[in-house]
Amino acid sequence: MLFLGKVLVELFFYHFSKGITQMKRFSSKHKRPGKAAAFAIDLCHKKLTTKNNLEKNTPTEGYSVKIQKLEEELNLLTSYSSDTVYRLRYDTMKYDYVSPAVTRLLGFSPEEMKKVHFRSLLVETKLVTDGMRTVESFDELEAKRRAGDVSKWQADYLMRTKDGRKFWVSDVSYPWFDESGNVIGSVGSLRDITDRVEAENAIREEMEKLANTDSLTNLANRRKFFSEMDLELRRINRSESEVAILLLDIDHFKKINDTYGHDVGDRLLIEMSDVIKSCLRDTDTLARLGGEEFGVILPDTPAQGAFWVGERMRTKIMNHDFSTGSDKSPVKCSISVGVASAAYGDKADSSELFKTADTRLYIAKNTGRNQVSIDEIIQTH
Repeated sequence: MLFLGKVLVELFFYHFSKGITQMKRFSSKHKRPGKAAAFAIDLCHKKLTTKNNLEKNTPTEGYSVKIQKLEEELNLLTSYSSDTVYRLRYDTMKYDYVSPAVTRLLGFSPEEMKKVHFRSLLVETKLVTDGMRTVESFDELEAKRRAGDVSKWQADYLMRTKDGRKFWVSDVSYPWFDESGNVIGSVGSLRDITDRVEAENAIREEMEKLANTDSLTNLANRRKFFSEMDLELRRINRSESEVAILLLDIDHFKKINDTYGHDVGDRLLIEMSDVIKSCLRDTDTLARLGGEEFGVILPDTPAQGAFWVGERMRTKIMNHDFSTGSDKSPVKCSISVGVASAAYGDKADSSELFKTADTRLYIAKNTGRNQVSIDEIIQTH
């Protein structure tokens, strides 16, 4: 192995010195020293890996035999690598060389891959160097790569395997130069990163859930409530429908906290969430907006329909026994509700709709509590 290594090094520097000479001419002509260096190394590699050149520049026939053995060892190492090494031509967008690992990665043999158009396997492309932006068109990017303006390409692909499965692959590649210094393709490697992408997605989903969820009740929080309200207001303008919201506030909640303690108050809020949910549809949104205040979004519901939903909640909560978690008697409580609605053509935004409901909630609380206010006329019980 030491002797083979020496042979390879000698040949490398022999051809590298020739590559440097051509590199200087290329650099002077094109004024791109960084790419010229890559050109010299690529030229050197090409000289070393061409059988005819090996035999032409080898002092004895024994060298070619030893180099052949070295190539066999390198092929063996490549076959056991989990990464797929490739060389891609830009004129055909097909692989000029693909290592055996591609069979484990995509299901194609190396010979089959040479006949496949690269882009036909891509479902989605995200550029690492562009904040993981999804690529909509390759035309501009490929023009830059062909011009040699991209010294290192890093992208994540959602690729399609031979049997139709889809999974994520990382691609890192560098320009491939011909002897005149022109970019004719890229040399790089592909790696299966499905596990990494799935872990990142799980973390992202968990962070999004935390950002949109009330930690006590596991309901949507205020941020999520306004986001959903914006979506509904846009939807009603597309579908020419309507939406209503309810704002609910627990009457005398401070007194409950002061009498029974905050742990009982927290338990009541959780139980209150369950009672309210029992009055709603799957398509409705229930959120805890803060403290003892809740919000409800009712898609495809007019103001009068929302009023009766609020009445059903009010009655059910008024008759419910809330547990204190001790030997003490259950807690009784009531709610006040404000209603607001919007229909197609109203041009209302979420802030305006919320303000209307909040004003009616204020009226309900300050004219007796335990009631639903749909306008300035208060229903008393």
